[in-house]
Amino acid sequence: MTVKKFLLTFTPENVSEPVTYRLVKEFDIMINILRAEVDEKGGRLMIALEGSGLQIERAVKFLESSGVCVQELKEFVRKDDARCTNCGMCVSICPVSAYQVDKGTWKVVFLNEKCIACGMCVDACPPGAIRLRAQV
Repeated sequence: MTVKKFLLTFTPENVSEPVTYRLVKEFDIMINILRAEVDEKGGRLMIALEGSGLQIERAVKFLESSGVCVQELKEFVRKDDARCTNCGMCVSICPVSAYQVDKGTWKVVFLNEKCIACGMCVDACPPGAIRLRAQV
């Protein structure tokens, strides 16, 4: 199984369409909604899709044909190692343990594959070494 993360942008015309339901029903895709901001004017949805590569490819084509702007996200957060003081604030606040302390070097290590782009680390970082790449 493959997991890929996407940022979906909806217009007022397609915001009320049940696209996530159709992804599950018609494409047998597992969906994890990571972040959402949706209202009658449109919105953005950050999701992780899990399935075979072909299932995900077909699902993305369906979304695009439905008028949804689809952007694959390979990196949510960027940690500037030059600014990082390794204070561990991000380690203590991250709900999914995307930050860990390397016991050999005592440096903070960021595990991008675990990140759900909640933004808590950005707010908690005293030296401002962490930034979200895709704001939702």
